Parts: sequence; structure tokens; C-alpha cells
Amino acid sequence: MEAKEILTPKNMLVTLGTIVIVMSLYGMSNGDEWAETGWGEDNVLAHDEAYEEMWALHLMPLGVMAIITGMVVTGRELARVAMLSPVVLVNLIGGMLILTNSNGYGANSPSGISAALAGLMILAVILTCASGFMHKDE
Repeated sequence: MEAKEILTPKNMLVTLGTIVIVMSLYGMSNGDEWAETGWGEDNVLAHDEAYEEMWALHLMPLGVMAIITGMVVTGRELARVAMLSPVVLVNLIGGMLILTNSNGYGANSPSGISAALAGLMILAVILTCASGFMHKDE
């Protein structure tokens, strides 16, 4: 089985959307862990956990949109969406990293499940873009 057969835009958008939703659900249920990772264990205020949970919730629609797009859009347009949609996540995550680091956020590197989900999402973003590129002329 070739990579092109496995990495279809539909499969990759559904996979990426699922990973984003799982990350969102994990963040909503572990806001305290994310706040401690971001601000440092001794620097977490009562509202920081709520902010982390709300940020996680705000990411969920991107996952839902990726899944719906993968299921509804077809053909060349689906390949184009798959090729360009990772730009949204790269822009969001990259922008957040720049802004948060310049404001003292990011005291610790994520570990455990958080790090695994982040790595999985980065891999899915790259493979989604690649799948769109491989199928752009079909």
C-alpha cells in the first residue's frame, strides 16, 4: 500500500480534527496541569485554571470543522483545503507561542500526555498538508 493511498485528505482531516478535539477535551479536564506547565507551579492563580480550560474549549471548533470538511468536501477542493488548512493551526499555535513566551508563559515544557498529544498534532498537521499536496491534481 502506497503512502498516497493511506494519506488521503479526507482521512487526514478527520484524524487531525479528532486529535484537536481530544487535546481540547484533555485541556478542559486538566486545566490545572496546563496552568502549572505554563506559569510554573508556584505562580498559578485561582483563575488560571479556568483560562486554560476556556482556551482548550475554544480550540474544539477547529477540530469539528476539520472533521466536517473532510466528510463533506470532495475532490480537488478537498485536497486544496487539506493542503492549506494546517496554516490555521500553525498560525494559531505559533502566534500563541510567541505571545505567551514574551509574557512569561511557558515556564515548563509539557510532559506526559500533553507532550504526546502536541507531538501527534504536529505530525498530523504535516501529514495533512502532505496529503493535500499529493492529491492536488486529482
